[in-house]
Amino acid sequence: MKQTIRIILQIWSVAMLNNDPAFIEALKKISVHQLTITEASAQYDIPKRVLYKAARQQQVKQNKQKAYLIATQKRLQQSLRNVEMELASFS
Repeated sequence: MKQTIRIILQIWSVAMLNNDPAFIEALKKISVHQLTITEASAQYDIPKRVLYKAARQQQVKQNKQKAYLIATQKRLQQSLRNVEMELASFS
């Protein structure tokens, strides 16, 4: 029971932080390397663990998006080569 309550409180606190302008600003400064997690934690009075988890989640999302864009680029380049070959065969 205590574990369930603690998990619910953690989810609630993360949800509340996601709407907190200070949390968003701290995360942005961490992501562009203006502040370290320790510096942001001290400056914005947010636990380091919370900032670390949020930064990791953001990084995972960016990596997935980058992989998707690279795969799309390769697919489009292959389609372009196919179209160019078809056009060359008509000449």
